[in-house]
Amino acid sequence: MQDRQRGMTFLGILLIIIVVGAWVYAGIRLVPKYLEYVRVAATLEKVRDEFESNPGSTEFMLRKAIERHFDIEMVTAIDSNDIEIKKEGGSFTLRANYEDTVPLVSNISFLLTFDKTVEVAAR
Repeated sequence: MQDRQRGMTFLGILLIIIVVGAWVYAGIRLVPKYLEYVRVAATLEKVRDEFESNPGSTEFMLRKAIERHFDIEMVTAIDSNDIEIKKEGGSFTLRANYEDTVPLVSNISFLLTFDKTVEVAAR
């Protein structure tokens, strides 16, 4: 009867640990940037809710509200001046379109692109 070895070798286990570790490390580096994007998106939605159906809304008022919410939420990836505000008819369109770079190791980085658009009906 032949005696066959079963299970994984040390090299196999080491390879799996390296691959899983690389994914976990990448996740640790990326999650804070996605959480910051969630705060940016929530800010735009809060500003929309504040100024919905307000006929006296101006671009200046919207920008100041965004700046105030960014200060409260501690958003540092973008500034209130980076938010594109367009008035079309009786509504404003707020758009946060930005890129962020996350260094991984050495000269390898992730480039993240975020885009959120919200319409504020200021009739």
